[in-house]
Amino acid sequence: MIGISSGARRTPLNGLDGRTKLIALLTIFILALVFSSPYYILGLLALVLTTWAIARLPWKLIKDILKFFLIIAVIILVVQIFFYPGETNLFRLSGPIGFIGFSGYITLEGIMFGIAMVLRLVVIMIVAPLLVLTTPLPEFMLALVKLKVPYRFAFIMTTALSLLPSIQSHSAIIQQAQLCRGITDFETGRLLTKLRTTAGLLVPLILGTFRDSQTLDVAMSSRAFGAPVKRTFLLESHFCPTDYIILILAILFLLGGVALRVLGYGTL
Repeated sequence: MIGISSGARRTPLNGLDGRTKLIALLTIFILALVFSSPYYILGLLALVLTTWAIARLPWKLIKDILKFFLIIAVIILVVQIFFYPGETNLFRLSGPIGFIGFSGYITLEGIMFGIAMVLRLVVIMIVAPLLVLTTPLPEFMLALVKLKVPYRFAFIMTTALSLLPSIQSHSAIIQQAQLCRGITDFETGRLLTKLRTTAGLLVPLILGTFRDSQTLDVAMSSRAFGAPVKRTFLLESHFCPTDYIILILAILFLLGGVALRVLGYGTL
């Protein structure tokens, strides 16, 4: 499983206000969706990887993320290659198949658009952990609230993120307990055996998650969660000069990207 927790090492990204990182993240998301040319999306990917290096996050995590979404990426690539309407025919596979919209030809535009969609997925999947891994959950929640996100929604998001490490820990404990009982099929068995054995881990994992949820519900009720009072926070955040610089750059990048798209650049 992919580990998700905020890193303890202090980097330039850790010192930024959570709102700055959220706005920068949203800018990358929008630009990744605006452009359909693989060259422009490659530029975004280079920017994200540079930021990843500045944050000094483990590169192995990127490998784990890409491995996790490999099948989805292959499906997206194949679908776009076969069904994207292009003009530059490379080679013919068959006659036209009208009911599925396949012209019978593999086109250059279809390949380029498929690559662009895969790169778009990679950018989105890599940029999201940058926010989570460099922002402690209390700061993340405070940033959401200060951006006028409803408190209940902000609480749901941060609670879900905080439960992920707990679920991963419970999964590791259950797996070790199974190994102590001599059940090793999920490590050495065949694929179907591994899947069947891994499914057996889900029952205690789900029950443990429900138990944690009930404990959280009792804790929230005892603290009068949802009471109609003015809420205060233990932490406080303020913009620093670096935040303003990054915000200005993010706005310029966003406006520049939209302008390029309107002028016809960044598309196939």
